[in-house]
Amino acid sequence: KITIKSETANTIEKELIEKQLNHSWTLNPDNISVKVEGTTVILNGTVGSLYQKEEAARIAWNTPGNWVLENNLLVEYKFSDSFLYSFSSLN
Repeated sequence: KITIKSETANTIEKELIEKQLNHSWTLNPDNISVKVEGTTVILNGTVGSLYQKEEAARIAWNTPGNWVLENNLLVEYKFSDSFLYSFSSLN
């Protein structure tokens, strides 16, 4: 039997991901929670756009040691009252 072991530890630092999320000017990291289970990163919370969801995923994927990403972020679009008024007047 031959066993191959990686020379590097596949541990993901949760703090590193959170730090990178804080550096992104497009994200509000207070609304995003990061959980690490082995080589899996799990993102939970809410963001304001699909772009922000994809940006958070990109940051998590670029973290060394990440093999699996569960992106459970929900997109909550916030509309102003004037937008809703102008949209409803179209109908």
